[in-house]
Amino acid sequence: MIIVIGFPTGVFAYQYVYLPSTHGEVKVIDLVARAPEAGGWDPEYITVDKGDTVRLQITGHDVVHGFAIGELGIDVGSIIPGEVTTVEFVADEVGRFTYYCNVWCDPYHYRMRGTLEVVDPAAPDDPFVAEEEPGFAELDIDSPHEAEFYPANPPLAVRGQALADQIELLALGDLRGQSPSAVFQAIREQDSVASLSDGEVWDLVAYLWSAATTPEWVATGEALYAKNCAACHGETGGGDGPGGRYMEERPTDFTDARTMAGGSSEIYYAKIRRGGMGTGMPYWGTIFTEEETWSIVDYLWTFLFKEVETE
Repeated sequence: MIIVIGFPTGVFAYQYVYLPSTHGEVKVIDLVARAPEAGGWDPEYITVDKGDTVRLQITGHDVVHGFAIGELGIDVGSIIPGEVTTVEFVADEVGRFTYYCNVWCDPYHYRMRGTLEVVDPAAPDDPFVAEEEPGFAELDIDSPHEAEFYPANPPLAVRGQALADQIELLALGDLRGQSPSAVFQAIREQDSVASLSDGEVWDLVAYLWSAATTPEWVATGEALYAKNCAACHGETGGGDGPGGRYMEERPTDFTDARTMAGGSSEIYYAKIRRGGMGTGMPYWGTIFTEEETWSIVDYLWTFLFKEVETE
């Protein structure tokens, strides 16, 4: 009786818990996390139908990992070895979505990426429309951008705001496509700032960059940076994170005024979305939304510009 009853029951239970469900209610999928050199995600490719309720049962086999699908707003936190972490969601949007580990787990951590494909059963052969990235071909992303003008000391936005209330600045256009160095030069040439020191002009530049975003937007970028970027670029942006030691090139030092002041928000946005060719920096375009990417860019400027005096 044990063999006759127990074995079929065990097989049914295994199929229900560990294999994708076929009863149209919940699709259960086991997902294993291993360090990249030990195989990474298993499976690396998951396909579900639009409208499926998907339950991922994630198990870590070696070290602490994370799991996130950025474009779907899913982040399960830490995956402890030997424990099962479960996340359930409705696949209500057709497309390909990257799932990835967002806890630094290995020198090749950035390779821990997989793909969730959501297809429409009514039109399974319809191609996905790839997101078009604006203006990448026109940007020189990979060349060094050392600034001709850069601040000797961290500029303060609060001081720049006080100055901006006293003088009249000519229109400077969209800041996203301009470097701080170029904006400094443009302000320096205006008659209304002739009596200001270079340090005061830099305070004006800091104020303009601060006024172009919001504290909430910067806080979003800070959280994303801490979770996904600090492992290589360092908590304070100095390019000294533990993961950076294994990169072919040292990660960008965002505290280097000459480097930061020579780039533009558009360049940093494109670099994040596309990744760094030959540097080991992974692409994030399939993980972060456009809004999230811009929030990270806005946060990066806080390494060059300060809101207020700090100790």
